[in-house]
Amino acid sequence: MRRATVIRDLDFHPDEGHVRCYRVPDPGVLVNDADMYVRQSREPAWGEGVGEQLVLRHLAFSAEWFKINATYDLSGNLIETRPPDGAPFALNCDISTPMVRVGRDVSAVDLFLDVLVSLDGGHRVVDEDEFAQAASTGLISAAEARAAERGLARLLSWLQTGRLHDLLDGIPPAPVATAPEPLPVELVPLSEVPSVAPGIRRTWSGIDQAKASPLRA
Repeated sequence: MRRATVIRDLDFHPDEGHVRCYRVPDPGVLVNDADMYVRQSREPAWGEGVGEQLVLRHLAFSAEWFKINATYDLSGNLIETRPPDGAPFALNCDISTPMVRVGRDVSAVDLFLDVLVSLDGGHRVVDEDEFAQAASTGLISAAEARAAERGLARLLSWLQTGRLHDLLDGIPPAPVATAPEPLPVELVPLSEVPSVAPGIRRTWSGIDQAKASPLRA
């Protein structure tokens, strides 16, 4: 019997001493090419008006300074969830470094800024204070801070023009009901993931790995 393969999705938050590792089995991978990586998993639901479970789709790009997290019900409808301490949103967009591939691994660095988007297209930028502090204390480099601000502007442009929703709609069809349950998140030592390490990761010194891509307008 063929053994299922697993992709490691490595997510580094610079104020943490480890790297979050999301292990994704093949059935959860919808797109995995040079430009974009998309995974989905079935998650416990939270918030009023949502069933017992929802499906989270996560999109990362090799040429963009952000990642997208979209929530769906089990019928495939984009839905809003409401955190206990905030307003509802359907998309949680993380400003981050572009996706890096090493073998079957994909990795990126969270750059603190987030954009929360509601179903009606309204949005709000959050965690700006954390971003400013990270930039001023050296948790992220000056080059990364500048690129993060450009990435935020580009993401907001995608929202205003409808490009982001067109991208979500264009993901190859796969029933959300087939999304696998998530594997336990692991914590990996930062020393084992040099692609996200401060001082040596590619984006630290201002080498922008974003390249010409079909995703770029």
